[in-house]
Amino acid sequence: MLIELAAANAAYATIKASIGAGLELTQCAGALVNYFTAKSELAKRVESKTGPKNELEEFLALEKLKHQEAELKQFMIYCGRGGMWTDWQQFQAKAARDRKAEVKAEARRKHLRARAIQENLTLGLKVGSGLIGVMALCVGIIITVFKR
Repeated sequence: MLIELAAANAAYATIKASIGAGLELTQCAGALVNYFTAKSELAKRVESKTGPKNELEEFLALEKLKHQEAELKQFMIYCGRGGMWTDWQQFQAKAARDRKAEVKAEARRKHLRARAIQENLTLGLKVGSGLIGVMALCVGIIITVFKR
């Protein structure tokens, strides 16, 4: 969790310094990507149920990111183009829907693959059983023929 927080803080510091130096927000695209990636990874780690938990540390980290994102909102409103913040929110919502759809599609692919494997195994067992039955019948006929 500390790694993600440090990455988000470093990216945020870069954005803030760039804006302070008079650069446009679009010139900070790499730092923005790094910030939001680190924020997303931190949120996933906090939500996961694995590993030791420190609720206060997690809460404070998320609060710090919330404060930083509020400042980024102000940067987008006042240093970006008109409507940039709204467009960013719509973009994030679409990206979240796309990620969710991809997770569902992957789960569906895994389910269909498992089902195909199960059907193939069932077919293999049926064919194998049939062959064993035919072989047993042939052995029975051969034994009967040689006993006469």
